[in-house]
Amino acid sequence: MLPAAWAAQWERYVESKVDARSTAETLEAKAREAGDDMQLILTWADQQGEEWKQGEAIKLLRRVFAENYELDEQGERRRIRARPPGAVQNPHEPEAQWSSKDTTKNKEWVGYKTQVAETVQETVCQPGEPTRNFITAIITQNAIASDRPGLTEVLAEQASLGLAAPSTLYVDGAYVHTQSLKLAHDEGRELRGPAPAPPDRGKTFTVEAFDVDVAKRTALCPAGQRSSNCSRLEVAKTGKIDYRFEWSDGVCAACPQRAECVGATQSHRTVAVGEHHHFLQTRRREMQTEDFKKEMHRRNGGEGSQSELVRGHGLRHARYRGLAKVRLQNYLIGAACNLRRLSRRLVWEATRQSLACTTQVAAATG
Repeated sequence: MLPAAWAAQWERYVESKVDARSTAETLEAKAREAGDDMQLILTWADQQGEEWKQGEAIKLLRRVFAENYELDEQGERRRIRARPPGAVQNPHEPEAQWSSKDTTKNKEWVGYKTQVAETVQETVCQPGEPTRNFITAIITQNAIASDRPGLTEVLAEQASLGLAAPSTLYVDGAYVHTQSLKLAHDEGRELRGPAPAPPDRGKTFTVEAFDVDVAKRTALCPAGQRSSNCSRLEVAKTGKIDYRFEWSDGVCAACPQRAECVGATQSHRTVAVGEHHHFLQTRRREMQTEDFKKEMHRRNGGEGSQSELVRGHGLRHARYRGLAKVRLQNYLIGAACNLRRLSRRLVWEATRQSLACTTQVAAATG
C-alpha cells in the first residue's frame, strides 16, 4: 500500500514547497492531504510489526498526528484548532516549542528559554572601565517552562559549581511573588526586585489600597473601616490557603468612597489574599520609595548582559538540535562572554598600572 503512494508523497514533501501566497482554502486542502498521508503511513507501520511501531520516527509521526488531528466515533478525522502546550513545531527539532511573552509588545518564538545570572559589583564603574561582573549560571529550559522555577535552578547550579549562595539577589519581576519572598526570608537572604501589580479592578480600589494584617485576621479599607469578617479558604487539591476579608453591608452602604471601592453588582467589599500576603504588601509599598528605585539601578547590568549575549555571542540562534545540545552551546556562550570580559578587564588594569608607573617616573625625574 505505501510503496504505491511513496512517489506522490516524495513530490509533495521533498521536491515541492508551500507558496507563501497560498490562499486559506489551499492551505486547508494541504492540511487534509497531510492528514491522509500520515494516517496511511501509520496504518502501514502498524502492519509491519512491533519493531516498526516502536521506531522513533513512527512514534514522532504518531505524536504529530495526535496533536493536529482527532478522530470522532465514526472514525472521521478533523483538525484540532487549539494545539496542546509543547506541541511539535518542527519534526526535525521536536523539542523546540512555541511560546510567547507579553512585554512592551507581544513576543513569540519557537525554541527554548534561558535564565542568566551574574555577579553584581557594588561600586560604580569609572568612565571607560570594563565591567567587573561575571556570569555565574546559564539555565536553558523548555520554551513553555515557567520563569518561577528558574531562580531555584540557578541557585542549584551555582551550588553544584561550588559557589556560595548569594546573600542578595537582584531579579526581574517574574521571579518576585509571595512564595519566593517567603522562601528568601526563611533562608536569610534578600530577594530584590519589583513585585507584580495587583489585578486591575477597573475604577475600583485594588487590594493594594487595603492595609491587610493576615496574622491578626483583620484589614483596613481606604476609608479606615476595619473588616467585619475573615474566612480561611483552603484548596483541597493543592493545599493553598487564602484569607477573605469582608466588610458589612451597612458599613459599605454609608461609606463616601463606596463608588470607588464596591462594584455595581456587589452589596459590600471583599478582599482575598494569600496566607503570606504581608511579604507582597511590604514589597509593593517599598517600591514607592526613592531608595528602592535607586537600588533597582543595579538590575540594569542584567539587561546589558542579555544584549551582550544576544548581539555579541548569538544566544538566540541555536546551532544544534535538541535541548541537551542547546544547553551545552549556551554554556560555551557564557564561558566566551566571561573570557572576553576578563581579557578586557586585565588589559584595562594593566594599562592603568602602566600609566600610574609612567606618572611616578616622570615625577621622580622631573
